[in-house]
Amino acid sequence: MKSRWSRRDFLKSTAALMALGATDGALSASPSQSALPKRRLGKTEEMISCIGFGSGARFCSIQDEDAAQALLERAVNLGVNYFDTAGSYTRRPLERLSEKRLGEFSKKRRKDLFLATKIDPRDRDGALRSVETSLKFLQTDYLDLIQIHSLSDLNDLDRIGSPNGVLAAIQQLKEQKVARFIGITGHNDGTAMTEALRRHDFDTVLMALNAAQSANPVAARKMEPIPAFEQSALPVALQKSMGILSMKVMGQGMLVGSGAGRASPSELLQFNLSQPVACVVIGCEQVAPLEQNVRAALNFTPMSESNRKKLQQTIAPSRSAWRRFLQSHDDSIAV
Repeated sequence: MKSRWSRRDFLKSTAALMALGATDGALSASPSQSALPKRRLGKTEEMISCIGFGSGARFCSIQDEDAAQALLERAVNLGVNYFDTAGSYTRRPLERLSEKRLGEFSKKRRKDLFLATKIDPRDRDGALRSVETSLKFLQTDYLDLIQIHSLSDLNDLDRIGSPNGVLAAIQQLKEQKVARFIGITGHNDGTAMTEALRRHDFDTVLMALNAAQSANPVAARKMEPIPAFEQSALPVALQKSMGILSMKVMGQGMLVGSGAGRASPSELLQFNLSQPVACVVIGCEQVAPLEQNVRAALNFTPMSESNRKKLQQTIAPSRSAWRRFLQSHDDSIAV
């Protein structure tokens, strides 16, 4: 099976789409909800905002509930309709703080939002219980997307796909229309993710893509070469027309700034939006960076190959730190 998109075709179509959303860099106090360009989420045919709201650790770090709700409101007013959460996103000792906040926010506008959550249990029964709890906290009777959270390695993949594994659970939920679509996420093992996408027909995949990782096709973990997602999982996802979502665009902040190994948020976002992705999911806890990311998306033009390589060279001094981070980071652990 051949990919529906070549990189060249993607960049041409994206350039035309983004030109419609060009702006002078100013964001009005009450911009139109259609201001932020949307992209097609693969074979789902859903149109989602090219910037997604990540409601993980940063969002959960907000202490004031009114401030958290105001941030969600600003995101929607800027045109964001893709909201990413997980059962494990919280601030101890609170339970499922992220889902609770999104539930309060979305209950009056559910049909306007694309709600995506993630589940951590690898067994069927545990997964079904987790989704039941997610539905309660999100105050909804269906989810737009349920994702298996944070694939770690090939052994983990075997557990996921076992007869009584989590995959069987979310497939059942899709048949029952509790989930419109199903997907998988991962950030530290391109080999396992590639095999997961080959074995199973997910609707979507959320993977780590950034200038530090893609410049280096292998990341050392346990002395074994592990290909980055851009060289391994991304082509398979394209071949199977999956909806592609990206994360870790800023490298958890370690790629942002000035000097060696650093770049501006807009450059890093431009790099990601130049990939064949439907949405770049970015976590935030303040209005200013949210608006900055939206402004960058509104002014987006595809990055040329020469500028991609230049950015990768700029980021190169941070590659080792990024690889070390991936070795130990577990996105499914609550903070």
